[in-house]
Amino acid sequence: MSLPTLSSTAPPLVGRRRTWAFAIVAIAFVMDLLDVTIVNVALPAIGRSLQAGHAQVAWIVAGYALAFAVLLVIGGRLGDLYGHRTMFLCGVGSFTLASAACGLAGSADALVLARLAQGACAAIMVPQVLTLMQAMYAPHERMRAFTIFGLLGGVSSALGPVVGGLMVDANLAGLGWRLVFLINLPVGLLAIAGALRLLPQDPPQPGTVLDLGGTLWCLAAAVAWAVPLVQGPEQGWTLPLFALLACAPGFTLGLWQHCRRLEARGGQPIVQPSLLEDRGYRLGLGLSLLCTGVLPAYLFVMTLAWQLGAGLSATQMSLLSMPIALGVMLSVSTLGRIAFQRLGGRCIGLGLGIQALGIALMAVISAGGLGEPVQQVLAPPGLLAQGLLGLGVGFIGPPLTAVTLQSVPRAQAGGASGAVNAGRQFAAVLAIALVAALLPSGPGQAFTPRTLLQALPVLMGLLLLSMGLAWRLPAVPPTPVPAAAH
Repeated sequence: MSLPTLSSTAPPLVGRRRTWAFAIVAIAFVMDLLDVTIVNVALPAIGRSLQAGHAQVAWIVAGYALAFAVLLVIGGRLGDLYGHRTMFLCGVGSFTLASAACGLAGSADALVLARLAQGACAAIMVPQVLTLMQAMYAPHERMRAFTIFGLLGGVSSALGPVVGGLMVDANLAGLGWRLVFLINLPVGLLAIAGALRLLPQDPPQPGTVLDLGGTLWCLAAAVAWAVPLVQGPEQGWTLPLFALLACAPGFTLGLWQHCRRLEARGGQPIVQPSLLEDRGYRLGLGLSLLCTGVLPAYLFVMTLAWQLGAGLSATQMSLLSMPIALGVMLSVSTLGRIAFQRLGGRCIGLGLGIQALGIALMAVISAGGLGEPVQQVLAPPGLLAQGLLGLGVGFIGPPLTAVTLQSVPRAQAGGASGAVNAGRQFAAVLAIALVAALLPSGPGQAFTPRTLLQALPVLMGLLLLSMGLAWRLPAVPPTPVPAAAH
């Protein structure tokens, strides 16, 4: 998300009203982050209920991230244009409606469309959060508040599969998987009511313009890269899919040229090409694109292998996901911060190495190298592998944000931060699409624990490439790390 743009002289909220206002924006923030990962454990139940195909299952996860990534920067600028409180209310309200559409979907295609809408609504809602935080807290108080949000971000994302599994097996009121979406209705209504009463009004920022052309180029490029990889294995590599993939580099080049021309005219492109002149920003953005999609793609294939392939229940998948959540909590709150304070940016390579160990151990387990795979994955070896994957998050995410943005001029910090976070969402989309392209999808094909062996080498390769790139990052002196980005 973009950095706050409200005037630093805006009067902060005080007292109990500020506490409750903080809780309201935190609710919206957590609601979005949970929805990114909560659906993973529900995928087998969704597939059975809606007779979803392999590609549709992948789009249920990737569609949310795709819409979020394309519209994230525009969402932040809409807040500047119309007021952040106004756009927060629009975002929460539309996100709640989209969640209802997800929960009531009668077909797999309807659910995919609703997830796309949900991601688009999140892109309107989420960028307003940090900006509203600036209105609530005086400058000297903000770091503590942002630190709390960073911890909430890491923990919420990691807890998604845990909460989702428990909801699916609880089957409250016979809702099953639909509850993971419908739970957003009361939460969203509470956030709307609280925002109307508590959040401060803020004036629109003059001079803000929307780069709609850049957004369209961005959408075209993202679709051209992702759709063939997801649809090809199931539908066959037809001429239209080959043609679309062949267009992807051209669309990407078109986006770049559009942004260069607009920036040269003094405009506000969706991506600022001049930022890439900074070596640290260029390498940090590239590293984000390489490594931040690994965990979302792993969660996707893990569900298919162990839940569909090995028959684990949703509750068992919650247990299997718990070490990831605990690892994230430990590293984001404590270990990652200590490592950054002592090692500076070098802790990023350490985090990537920790995740690579987790991937390697899970590959050994799924291959039967330690005994019967299902028994081992729910025993200490499997829980350790999961914990290592979560533990690496705190060594990578917040420090990588700090390293990437360290030399960016203050006037460009908002756009730079927005591009980094959009890039991380694109990384998730492309990693999921790449993994989906490697998995069995034809008639009679079945998932097994060994299905992981088709995807884990690719994820390991991404981590190893990322480790090499991490050592090329500019040296960053040890320093307290900022709150994690989305």
